[in-house]
Amino acid sequence: MSRNRATGSHPQDGNLPPSVAVSLLTLLLPRSTSHEALGDLHEAFSHRVGSAGIRAARNWYWSQTFRFLFRLPLEFLTRRFRRSSPHGGSAQRQPPMRREFPMKTFLYDIKFAARTLLKDPAFSLISVLILAVGIGANVAMFSVTDAVLIRSLPYPEPERLVLGRTSYSQGLGWNVSAPDYYDYRDQNEVLESLAAIRSFSNDWTVTGGDEPEKVPGTLASVDFFPTLGVQPIIGRQFTAEEAEMSEPAVALISYGYWQRRFGGSPDVVGSTLVVNGFTSTVVGVLPAGFYFRHPVDIWAPMRDGGPHTGIRRFHNWTLVGRLMEGVSLVRAQAQIDVLSAQLQEAYPDSNEGKGLHLTELHEALTSQYENLLFLLMGAIGLVLLIACGNVASLLLARGTGRAAELSVRSALGASTGRLVRQLLTESTLLAIASGLFGVVLAIFFQRLLINFMPLDALGIREIGLSAMMLGFALLLSVATALVFGVVPAVIGANANPVEDLKGGTRTSAGGGRTRLRSSLVILQVALSLVLLIGAGLLIRSFARLRAVDPGFGTENLLTAQVDLPNNEYADPESRIQFFTGLLEEIRAIPGVLSVGSISMLPIRDSYSNVFAWDPENPPPEGTRPGLAEHRAVLPGYFEAMEIPILAGRDVENNDVTGSPFVLVISETMARGLFPDQNAVGRQVAVDVGGAEPAIAEVIGVAGDVHTYALDQEPPRQMYYSFRQMPYLTLRLAIRTRGDAAAVTNSVRQILRARDPNVPLAGVATMEDVITRSVGGQRVIMLTLILFSSVAVFLAAIGLYSVLAYYVAQRGHEIGIRLAMGASGGRIMKLVLNKGLILVGVGLVVGVAGALGATRLMQQQLFNVEATDPVTFVAVCGLFGCVAALACVVPAFRAVRVDPVKTLQAE
Repeated sequence: MSRNRATGSHPQDGNLPPSVAVSLLTLLLPRSTSHEALGDLHEAFSHRVGSAGIRAARNWYWSQTFRFLFRLPLEFLTRRFRRSSPHGGSAQRQPPMRREFPMKTFLYDIKFAARTLLKDPAFSLISVLILAVGIGANVAMFSVTDAVLIRSLPYPEPERLVLGRTSYSQGLGWNVSAPDYYDYRDQNEVLESLAAIRSFSNDWTVTGGDEPEKVPGTLASVDFFPTLGVQPIIGRQFTAEEAEMSEPAVALISYGYWQRRFGGSPDVVGSTLVVNGFTSTVVGVLPAGFYFRHPVDIWAPMRDGGPHTGIRRFHNWTLVGRLMEGVSLVRAQAQIDVLSAQLQEAYPDSNEGKGLHLTELHEALTSQYENLLFLLMGAIGLVLLIACGNVASLLLARGTGRAAELSVRSALGASTGRLVRQLLTESTLLAIASGLFGVVLAIFFQRLLINFMPLDALGIREIGLSAMMLGFALLLSVATALVFGVVPAVIGANANPVEDLKGGTRTSAGGGRTRLRSSLVILQVALSLVLLIGAGLLIRSFARLRAVDPGFGTENLLTAQVDLPNNEYADPESRIQFFTGLLEEIRAIPGVLSVGSISMLPIRDSYSNVFAWDPENPPPEGTRPGLAEHRAVLPGYFEAMEIPILAGRDVENNDVTGSPFVLVISETMARGLFPDQNAVGRQVAVDVGGAEPAIAEVIGVAGDVHTYALDQEPPRQMYYSFRQMPYLTLRLAIRTRGDAAAVTNSVRQILRARDPNVPLAGVATMEDVITRSVGGQRVIMLTLILFSSVAVFLAAIGLYSVLAYYVAQRGHEIGIRLAMGASGGRIMKLVLNKGLILVGVGLVVGVAGALGATRLMQQQLFNVEATDPVTFVAVCGLFGCVAALACVVPAFRAVRVDPVKTLQAE
């Protein structure tokens, strides 16, 4: 075995700092220093990428960003206190200060704050509920983000684990061929070990019990679990000898399957399972909670010469490696690139332009979730800001009623700092109470997020409470107290005893206090509008996604899967007889209109593609032919799925082994291979794994089908005759008159009668399949709708409270106006104008903010621009209606002011 060592650095594409963090710093840093500061940060970031890896470098960049964000408000408050005078600028004699003992004063502040809040239970309860919702949602979202992006993988020394993916000039693929894997494994000098696991799990048939069952299973190389550092809790791992085809079949099982199948028996090692017709011996049980990319209950060893291992052009495996001690990712990639060049030279037909790209395992598994999590965290963070603005507005209103109290305390010698500390203590108690209640709500929100967010690749099913989560809740509560409490405390503590005590019974808020409350309402309206526009864009995107025609009929269509055991159906003719007989019996079920069968159904199943090209116009030398999805079908599939045959014919019963190899191709494939020509009768070269391609005749052209997902364009697709390529597995497509699920039991009984060891698996209506396929987009949409609705509700409350306060403060003036002959309409107009001006300014600010913020969610949208004018106009109109309703109630209260009582009070 020859080995080649490569040295030197190798810069990686995409090693850039987090774009969200860069945008935040660009927005908040002063223009005069931002360019220099960001340049220094980027230089330090690049250095850390080379020394510690991209994930550690990005974590460091985020820590620097958060340090700046936390320091910013403190610097602002410091400047604010330096500019402010003790009593609003009026020169007053300060009484001599008494000596204060910090701990005693602190305890007194807490007791006094608690008594003050208990005297006003309605205010305290409303404030706690508003803040608890915001804090709870943010804590829950942080716990999910921590579990996905921050927490290390549950393996020893996870920073040394890497994922290997095939790289092409046009991008990266997940899968690697088995021969390439063997070469990289045996020839590298930078990886302590390199393992392979099948890229997908399959449903394996396990028999021998009361009923046959479908169990998810997969193949893994014998060094897969040692590479991860995972040890069985019972038994042993695979041995090197068990990678040979001559060795007896063995299996490792999951903890859950051990409990279900064997009742948790400690004697499970040595037990046998009949898997797909072959007997396997259980050699070990993996730890509870072990999960890698797909749910699996049975692992069998990958064997050289076994399934999916012989062809270098076919990529079916995911590679996981562990770096040698002291070897950096950059150095490892450099040597792998040397090996890739050697393989390209040795195997130009299959490896031209192909390499292997190494990525930190944690980054590779979690990168697909970054944008989603940051989007939701941003949305939920805005909800908390709106909640803080609402409570700050309530505190300002409450501070007006306490002006006399604070003035008396100031006149008796309390300093401004002393009053600020007392008011901040009240805010902190509110925030801590909200944080405690928020943690309870966070547990509920956390379960909701885990159940609905698409975290399949990580296997996260439960998070629970953690020290990190509780610490974040505490920090968030304190930060919340500062956000909503500091400004009201500063304004309330700057009391002017002379003016406030002269005010008598009819007090009025200062202009600064009123302007601040109005500014808070504008801020709430703007932030709520940003969230609502984001939700509107997702609703519009989701509606367009669901309106996509998949290319086949989805109503009254039942799908299912039938897998035959290889040992009993090794003869291809026996498979054909079984499936054709099964379809005939299903057609006879009352209510069944048509039945079709295919090796892999669209949307429901994963991809399986091979190279296909026009032999009369082969691809230029040095380039690869195009890929095409390939499926095997029996006659009747296109009718059952309602896929139109646009030209030529369907496969027929006489398209059998020995007759000419035939294909039905999709419209897209026909247009790509034979532009402006009739594809029927033309030939297609298909890479079926042999030394030479198979030449097939095109007998028909079918309509395009969305094979992978509704938001992906239909690929090139071709359909074989099942009689010419009989697989062990077929999917059923059963079209019925009424409810498709109603025929499930009849189908299951027919299948059991034909072979009791063949179960009916994966039963689902096609409508359910489509619904599940858009589940991720649906969750994002519903989550943003939920929190934007909360935000709009809070903004409406804030607007209502400001106008109600406005009416209460100007009640005397309104009474005089009414006494002087002003009509109710003019009074209502006065109040409505006040509210609508605030809403109008908030809408303008919100639209400006949304124009920038929604660009960050463009990747989550389907056929909708982030600045879609229809959505912006519709959302502004909707919000205007809600705001108008919030303004109407205070306006009616103003009209009902009694001028007689007002003048009597005067």
